[in-house]
Amino acid sequence: MSGFTTTTPSQAWAILNRHLRDEIAPLRLRELCTDNDRVSSLVAVVNNNESASTRIAASMSRRKTNARGNIGNRLLVADLSRQRITLDTLNHLLAFSMSLDIKGFIQTLAWGHNDRHKPFHANHNGNSDRKEHENPHFTFEHDEQAYRSNHGNVALSPSRSVASTLKKTRFAINANSGTNDYADDQTVTSHMHTPTAAGQAKIPLTTSPSMHMALRAPRHCDLHMYDSNGVNVLDDIHAEHDRIQMFSDSIRNGKMRGINGHVLQNILVVGRGTACAACEFVYNALKFDPEGSVALKHGISDRKLSSKYGTGRSMRFLSSMDPVSMHGALNDWNPEQTMIVGIIPNGDENDILHLINVLKRWIYGGTKSQSKREETVFGRHFLLVTGSEIYFQTQTVTKAECSFLMQQCAPSEAFTSLSVASLLPLSIAFGWNIVQEILHGAHDLDSHFVETNPRHNLPVLLALVDLWNDHFLPSASQVKSNGGRIISPFMESFSSYPKFVAMIESQVCGRAPAGRTRNLYNKVAPSGTVMDGGLCGTYDRVLYQGGRSAPSELIIAMDAQLPHSQNGSDDYARFLYHDNSGLSSQDHLMCSFFAHADVMATGNMNSRIIRDGQTIASGYTSPTFAGGSTSFDNNGNLPILNAEHDFAGGNHPSTLLLCSRCDAFACGQLIALAEHRAMISARLWDIENPFAFAPSHGSIQRSKQEEIMMDKLESVYQRLDLVGNLGDDDEDADNDDGPKLSLAVKTLLGHYASSSFDKKKASRR
Repeated sequence: MSGFTTTTPSQAWAILNRHLRDEIAPLRLRELCTDNDRVSSLVAVVNNNESASTRIAASMSRRKTNARGNIGNRLLVADLSRQRITLDTLNHLLAFSMSLDIKGFIQTLAWGHNDRHKPFHANHNGNSDRKEHENPHFTFEHDEQAYRSNHGNVALSPSRSVASTLKKTRFAINANSGTNDYADDQTVTSHMHTPTAAGQAKIPLTTSPSMHMALRAPRHCDLHMYDSNGVNVLDDIHAEHDRIQMFSDSIRNGKMRGINGHVLQNILVVGRGTACAACEFVYNALKFDPEGSVALKHGISDRKLSSKYGTGRSMRFLSSMDPVSMHGALNDWNPEQTMIVGIIPNGDENDILHLINVLKRWIYGGTKSQSKREETVFGRHFLLVTGSEIYFQTQTVTKAECSFLMQQCAPSEAFTSLSVASLLPLSIAFGWNIVQEILHGAHDLDSHFVETNPRHNLPVLLALVDLWNDHFLPSASQVKSNGGRIISPFMESFSSYPKFVAMIESQVCGRAPAGRTRNLYNKVAPSGTVMDGGLCGTYDRVLYQGGRSAPSELIIAMDAQLPHSQNGSDDYARFLYHDNSGLSSQDHLMCSFFAHADVMATGNMNSRIIRDGQTIASGYTSPTFAGGSTSFDNNGNLPILNAEHDFAGGNHPSTLLLCSRCDAFACGQLIALAEHRAMISARLWDIENPFAFAPSHGSIQRSKQEEIMMDKLESVYQRLDLVGNLGDDDEDADNDDGPKLSLAVKTLLGHYASSSFDKKKASRR
């Protein structure tokens, strides 16, 4: 214990503020990006987790499936070299995370409902007893107690930064003094401890309310995750997976059809929240994937496709009662070929239930099955996923055999990305084999998250950079940024990724920190805002030249995603990819990806501005980046910017995320990465854990006010029906004992009611 630091979170926070003021404020990204040692140490490369790969292979070898057991060599790269941080900054951020015992916090998340300090362990009789030092979820190579005594509370990582992948890392070397501030990874990690100084209250988290990592743990590989009663929750989770697979296979193979015998090829997901956002992200990411596009057509004959370029099964999403949204989702669909999946996590989503009732009328009328009982028709075209026992048992939406109850071991709405709510529609669309690949990818990142020390832990590094950008860095700028971050996907398949990440971040980090009341190190709330930067950098101007633009995050896959050829012939996408002119379309896309990041970081450093025939400004030319992101004219001169307002000064930080290819495995990795990153951010910001694991979506908070508005509107309609008009005194009248509405709301709501009432009255004639 002698090697442990006594730094408290408050002290580490103060060190970061001082470091920012004295060392970071004068620096610009132009100079930082020329330090090759720094750059190589800030590019993190995550390879396949060895233990996860072994478990996945063991699981697949014992199951009769066509899915791949060998996941191949996969990379997930995070380039942090364009952030306004030095290696000392990273050291200080890691020291702060260690003062919060981030490693212990991660272990607590992995143990779920089970207290890792006094764990329950199920014995052979099915009873539970206490058994020390036994991890019920992930299996480590070393005994935990012996490992701590030998390595100082460190978990060695199978992944390393790009510096240690390509050459010996220089992370420990101070470029100015030549001293070794942190001798090795073990020394860095040994600074972790639980705060015990006077006035420092511990975060009272001995167990995790959510066991969402169990939702993607493979079977048949000796994994266990017990709840506080000693019950292995993996048994119920895998049984539910079997039911999803059996149900989706019956639809895809044509055994379960619509009420009139049609193949169900249209899937409408009705709901909101993280599960729906994850489902939308995965569907858009895989619908043009070679394996995904083939899976969408499985069980659907070519003659039933709309054209030779038909996509087979299609999936759409509806979360709003906007009539235009519903019209757009249903306009060109045949009700006889449509399956509707309703997602009601808590049972208090009244607007979603209203949407489902409207869709019931659309299905019943469109299938021309008035001679059949409604329950029979709805049982063929409706599926329900709910966390409400009442909806599940009373068959409010559909019959019991078409209803699925969400796992109670993961009740948090923010971590339902890979629950039955998303797996069911994805399995119907793509089949269980592809869904299983998604689960394997998430488990691979889970294993990296749990088994890797913070220095090389990708979710931890990204969360630390988010904290730096959101709280510390703006204080060093004369013009404050808007907070949060902008995610710009550089390929169409990732177009829904920003929306998914924004959903998780807002649910987990969209609250004030506990420090406001507990008087700890932080009294500032996180932004919790993630903005969609548009495809391929839509908002270039404000990102290059705007004074208040938020830090950016760019994401791309290194392999082009091309669907299989239609009818054996090459299509236009393949002509673009296999262009014989020299550079393919993917080459151009990758160059644009890096150029976008370079211009934000260093500006137009290889450009000159011409006015009246003379050069009036030129960018800084770096030997590292010269020619890397710009092109030259026919005479070999630097490119010319025709106006002064086209000059970008740079110094806008960005993070680059690259994966090997955009497929099901990568989607699972990105989902798990977003979840763990948000959870670590909440811990760093000192957000109370029960709130970070909230069971309901944020929109529920306005439901009560919405009910008040609806009651008021109904009373206005009743008066219009009786009297025919609203007098001035009616707008001011508010004689009920309930909550009062403001004069502006009552006035505008009255005008809306009058206009809407006249239209409804005219439509009845």
